[in-house]
Amino acid sequence: MLIALLIIVRAAQIGASMLLTGIFTFDLITLGPAARHATDDLHEVEQRLLRLARWSLIAALLSALLWFWLEVANMSGLPLMRAFAATAWQTLLFETEFGRVWQFRLGLIPVAFVFAALGFARMRRALILALFLISLALLISLSWISHAAAVRAQPLGLLGDALHLCAAGAWIGGFLPLAIFLTRARASFSLGECVLPVARRFSALSLSCVGVLIMGGISNSWLLVGSIHALFTTRYGWLLLAKLAVFGVLVGFGARNRFVIKTKLTKVPMGSDLLAQLRRNVICEACLGLAVIAIVGCLGVTPPARGS
Repeated sequence: MLIALLIIVRAAQIGASMLLTGIFTFDLITLGPAARHATDDLHEVEQRLLRLARWSLIAALLSALLWFWLEVANMSGLPLMRAFAATAWQTLLFETEFGRVWQFRLGLIPVAFVFAALGFARMRRALILALFLISLALLISLSWISHAAAVRAQPLGLLGDALHLCAAGAWIGGFLPLAIFLTRARASFSLGECVLPVARRFSALSLSCVGVLIMGGISNSWLLVGSIHALFTTRYGWLLLAKLAVFGVLVGFGARNRFVIKTKLTKVPMGSDLLAQLRRNVICEACLGLAVIAIVGCLGVTPPARGS
């Protein structure tokens, strides 16, 4: 029961952190150039992204508190309802690497929420940049408590894991913001004219992220699995194979969007059903991204194959 709850809250925390990074990466890099020609419809998209960011911060805060509670219970061996009756929570918070990371995260989340509450009306670009940097810091801090961080003999593993998380956040975390933009663009002529350049920028960003994910994935797999045999004979290896399978399907969807649908968008009117098809594909990619996050949540509570 405790392990199942840990998987759920880990996945929620990772998902919320990745979504935050995806939202502000999308707004800053993918949508940014379109903001030079501000319209009411574009402002509406930005406000929806901001509301989504606020809910993501709430999810990040709640899942962080639940994760800490479960770790206290796991470390002390006490039932959940009695976990805070002892001093185990103080030991975990002030004397462990996990606790130091959680102090950092629980300090950053309220700061990000204050910035998000200010809105985009004034100092818009400065606020987005600040929230983008905070979201990156939140995401990277998760690598400090990962399996890669535990392998002190391989310090490059920590760097690879941090880059892996950043690339996943910018790509997978960007699917939902892109779907929000496409939903609004279907009913807006001004946004319809921005669809093609926005889609192209997102594709270019995705291609870069996939390259980083492949390199980081190979590095982490070798560090934590160690051999082809372990990949097929351990629980950690099986979960990693499942993650790779979903990742392959995601790359396939991305390739179809890039080389088929977006190519056709340059040749037909923007009001065609191709825009709806692109939106459906992005929503499917977002769902597959959730599957990847769920698998990552399972990997986090599974001992690496190299140590098995």
